[in-house]
Order: sequence, then C-alpha cells, then structure tokens
Amino acid sequence: ASTAASIDGEQPAKMSKDDGWDDWCGLGFYWFQKEVGIRTTPLTCLGELDGLRVKEKVRMVEAVSALLGQEIEMANMYRIYAPGSLDDKFYAVERTGAVFRNLKMFFGDCMPWSVDIMYSEGLGATPAFKLTRAATLTCCCFNRPAAYLTDTEDKLLGSLHDPWTCCGGLDFTIRDPDGNKVLNVGGGIFQCGFWCPLPMLDFKNVRFSITDAKSGTEVGRMTKKVPSAFKYFFAPDVDDYTLEFEGLKEAPPELKALLMAMTIFIDFRYFNDNSNDGDARRTAFNTLREQLLSGR
Repeated sequence: ASTAASIDGEQPAKMSKDDGWDDWCGLGFYWFQKEVGIRTTPLTCLGELDGLRVKEKVRMVEAVSALLGQEIEMANMYRIYAPGSLDDKFYAVERTGAVFRNLKMFFGDCMPWSVDIMYSEGLGATPAFKLTRAATLTCCCFNRPAAYLTDTEDKLLGSLHDPWTCCGGLDFTIRDPDGNKVLNVGGGIFQCGFWCPLPMLDFKNVRFSITDAKSGTEVGRMTKKVPSAFKYFFAPDVDDYTLEFEGLKEAPPELKALLMAMTIFIDFRYFNDNSNDGDARRTAFNTLREQLLSGR
C-alpha cells in the first residue's frame, strides 16, 4: 500500500516502500527550494499574488485536424503566471478521456471533464488542485453546469456555477464549501469580443467584473483576450486570460484558487470550440493556400 509523502502541505508524489533513492531525493529537492525561498506551497503562493495570467497552449493535432475539416479534440493545457513574470506558478492539464473529450463537441453541456492543476513555482511540479465537472443531464435552466475544486486531500475548496439567464449573459457565481455565494463574475451580454471575436481593437477582449456576492463591491476584473492574429487564424479556440484581484488582499487564498479555476471553467463553457472545422473558415483557408501555391 502506498502512502502520501508531503512537505508542509505540498503533495510531491505517491510514495511506497518500493520507491527508491531517487524519489526521496525528489522530496529533498522540493524541501531545499522552500528553505532558500524559491518555492512555498500552492495556497501561500496564491496568497502573495494580486493577479494572474492564464495562457492556453496550442495543440497542433487539434488545430491541424480542424483545418482539415474534422477536429480531433485534444486535452487542454494552460500555463499560469504571476503578472509580469516569465516563471509559471501553476499549469493545468485536462484529464478527460478521449471519448468524453470528443463527445463534448456534441453534448457540451452534459459531458464530464476534469483538470489537474499543478504547482510549478521554481523547479519541478507537484499536484495542487483538481477541478471536476460531473456528467449531468443539462437543458436550459435544468441542471445548470457546475464544477468543484478540491485540494490534494480531496478537501472541497468551493464550486463554480453557470446559472441560467434568460438573455444568455456571461454571468457566473463562486460558492464556498458550504454552498454560499461568495463572488459573482459577470460579463453581461453586449460585448463585441464575445459575438464577433477578432484579433484587433476591443473585438479581441471579453471583460468580466468580479464582485463580492454580499456587498456588490467590485474586488477584481477578468479579461479574456485573443492572443495574436496568428493564433486566431490557426487555433481560434486558444485564448489568454488576465486576472486582477487586488480587492482580495485580505481574503483567504482559496478564493484566488477558485478564481484561477474560474478562467478554465469559462474557457471550457464558452471558448473551447475551434471554428476552423466549419465550412466557411475551411473554405477561406483552402482559397488562401491555393493562391499561395499558385504564386498569385
């Protein structure tokens, strides 16, 4: 039977009596980074930040297959940075099976998915959080989508919800482990970047306001951004997110973890479909390719 080895709340690996010297050296490696101040713990790291940048990674197989007319849905991946930093603090990897990943294209509101969020400050990466969305029979206002964030010990940190709005607005709620609303993330309905995303002007942005559920006070902002013209044409389902939560300096770091997870939840809900597998976009790419090959 294996036991979980940890250092000050961090979960480096699953270790057993069969694990050798290399595994224990790994524990010492993480311990040394903490001692010299390179690394802390996931929640301590988040508690020291007043914002995050979430960058989705382009998956080549998915992008090329979409251009060919039949998208093969690959696991989503995200790198998460502190503002102005090149060293990623976290990265997130989708763990959904291949069958469910591709069924999401047809039954998006009903299919389950899960994402592992790894703590990668300094050198190496260890498990930090898990974001899980269970399968549900969802239709309009019935069984609205929700995802649950847990730590490495399966302790529930909170949940993310996409409530029903009759006009289809981009409005979300964050609840604590007891089910109480703590934050609202609202984007409204009239945003050019949602209805007509383009890599230019304000068409490349979708903005959200983060407000306290009790007082209604704005405590932060979230912006979804088209990364570049190249990524837009090659992989239009890849987006970047910027989080600012300077109003949560005294809040528990679990709230910041939930906001980090909310960027992934929103991306899965509304910005995860590659439009290159549609007829119009594919026709445009074929025309451009023919012109380039013919030298015109």
